[in-house]
Amino acid sequence: MLKQNEKKNQYQEQQQQQQDEERVEELSKREIQILNCIKGQSRTEKQIAKMARLDIFIVYPMITELMLKGYVETIRRRRLFFFSREYCMITVEGLAALEQTRNLFENIVELIRVRALETIDDIAADSPLLKLAVMFGKATYKTVKVLI
Repeated sequence: MLKQNEKKNQYQEQQQQQQDEERVEELSKREIQILNCIKGQSRTEKQIAKMARLDIFIVYPMITELMLKGYVETIRRRRLFFFSREYCMITVEGLAALEQTRNLFENIVELIRVRALETIDDIAADSPLLKLAVMFGKATYKTVKVLI
């Protein structure tokens, strides 16, 4: 009896894993772009369209599709008594799907970037002058990145 329950549990776990694997679908380039826009913080559909440089009428149905797939959810926040805004947030499934779409090259570049930043911070920790120079360099990089 105990072995039958174990086999049944194993079978159910295998079925669940197969369903999870089937659920992860191919994401289009635009869907990946939208998920990247809301990965950091929740945004309105209008803000997403502006960041992705897409027409708002293209973004609406794409967000609806992502909601149906379970990658995005919306919340409503009140600003004043009568006014509210609807924000889109990425779900855990959306983050997992976004991570799976990244190719090997992007993963390697990200790993190199993280390691380089750690190395620079370790070197700069010894000298206050170097630390100040590194902070200035990071601020300059972020500013230029925003402007371009």
